[in-house]
Amino acid sequence: MAERGVPRYHSVVLRHLHSFVGALVLVASCARPGVVVAPDGSHRLVAIDRPTGVSVVLTTESWDGHPELLPQDLTIVHALVANMGSTPVLLAPGDLELHDDRGFRYELLDPGASFRLADDPNAGLRGYDPGRSDDFGVIRAENADVARAALPWGVLYPGTQMRGFLYFQKITDTANRAKLVWHMQAADHRPLADFAFELAVARP
Repeated sequence: MAERGVPRYHSVVLRHLHSFVGALVLVASCARPGVVVAPDGSHRLVAIDRPTGVSVVLTTESWDGHPELLPQDLTIVHALVANMGSTPVLLAPGDLELHDDRGFRYELLDPGASFRLADDPNAGLRGYDPGRSDDFGVIRAENADVARAALPWGVLYPGTQMRGFLYFQKITDTANRAKLVWHMQAADHRPLADFAFELAVARP
């Protein structure tokens, strides 16, 4: 039935026009610059797996290097991983996955930093164990801070912690929400726990 006082064909046109305008608004909102935050709007996300004693603290939008030398097409997250359990834990780039709410994957970009080289049988040519997957990229930046400040890969022994930045393909241009999953495993590749972090893109 046509809306009161509006011919039927006008009503159809109006509905299509409303849909088109809505699509334009959605595209425009995705095009605006944004910042990565936790769902509550903060920049800090914490996950603790009590059976293993492993905890992960992520902080978004906390890059403190020289911004003028930083590649602009990155999403950067600071990570602090603590191992208060009894099992050596592997930190490896192939154990992280970042997907947006539509299922699109954003690649981790690895600057190649490691903190255990000599006695790791899984290190290979890279100098470190890549983890459960080789599905990650490499970042080569002119800025030395990128590699120096990165979370290094290696084996985190009980009673120790490691911190540094993780670099991913930029999500703020194309996503509104995303999930970062860290498939934590032991040094011998036994699965330990999956740490899942919900992320949102806040736009002005």
